[in-house]
Amino acid sequence: MSPLSKFTSALEATSYQSPDRGPAYQTLRQNTIDTAIAMGYDAATMVEIGIDWSEDHGPYKHVKIEAFPRFVQQCNYRVWQSWEAHLGEKFEDLLNCRHIAVTINKYTIELKRRVAWPDSLILANRIMDVKPDRYVSETAIWSLNQQTVVAKSTDHVIFFDYDRNVPADLIETGGVWTDLYHSLVERKEREARIAAKWAEEHPRKPRANI
Repeated sequence: MSPLSKFTSALEATSYQSPDRGPAYQTLRQNTIDTAIAMGYDAATMVEIGIDWSEDHGPYKHVKIEAFPRFVQQCNYRVWQSWEAHLGEKFEDLLNCRHIAVTINKYTIELKRRVAWPDSLILANRIMDVKPDRYVSETAIWSLNQQTVVAKSTDHVIFFDYDRNVPADLIETGGVWTDLYHSLVERKEREARIAAKWAEEHPRKPRANI
């Protein structure tokens, strides 16, 4: 289990599961959100996932490795939901895999720290690269208790033409799909500028040679 010293009781330590999301977590939550935004992650599509003792824990008393892809997928889905304004009537096609939709053809997850119950996670996404038929995004996972990134996922997302069974080139497709492509490029460039500013202001400490 995570240390409970910052909480007054075991019940308070799991208060992120309560309807008010736990006053004891408010400062931890806001600090994490502010940091993620300053690092260039998208505020509108963030997800908070409370660790469930029965579903998420493995036999070694920490969150199972196989739980992390499920967490990340919830954040990816919110990214896709954010395209509704761009796609209009095509949005339902996207969600129902009709005509043109998305599929993840590759992902990697880097686990940085153990996560244990009780805890709640903030997931935030930023676009790393955009091509006419695909994009690459990074989802960072913060632990509210640890106040740091505990895992990162890199997802390769393809726009797929389900009628032709081939990747869909959004520029060639035209219309709202081309608008979406340009929106993703704009978002990538904006987030890259913010991330570069953060990196300049918070240089990594060199690791000691062993």
